[in-house]
Amino acid sequence: MIQLGIAAIIAAIAALIVRQIKPEFAIFVQLGGILAVVLLTFSSLQQLIAGVQEILAYTPLGADNLLGGNNAFTMLVQALGICITTQIAADICRDSGSSSLANIVELGGRLLILALTLPMLMSIAQLAVGLIRG
Repeated sequence: MIQLGIAAIIAAIAALIVRQIKPEFAIFVQLGGILAVVLLTFSSLQQLIAGVQEILAYTPLGADNLLGGNNAFTMLVQALGICITTQIAADICRDSGSSSLANIVELGGRLLILALTLPMLMSIAQLAVGLIRG
């Protein structure tokens, strides 16, 4: 975990230095820092997924559907991935001085999550109509 913090601090300092010398290259330093942090977190992410799969083996959700099935947990994992990716992209846009592009990226992420949850919302609506009709 300390490696993650050190990598992030080094990338931030390097981006600040490069921004003062050649501002147009600072975005590439930031992207390199993001890549380094993501690579450092992969081992922890793999352990987390293995732990969740083990827990789900004891539940009706089942571990077989963790990343490929059509259930609530899969939808949650996909929405979390969209949120993280959208936030990183929007932050990069803001750091580059494109706040309007960052707002559009965030709007796109929200729309993707809405589209992802649409089948579940339809199922809930059908259930509600079935309960009302009796």
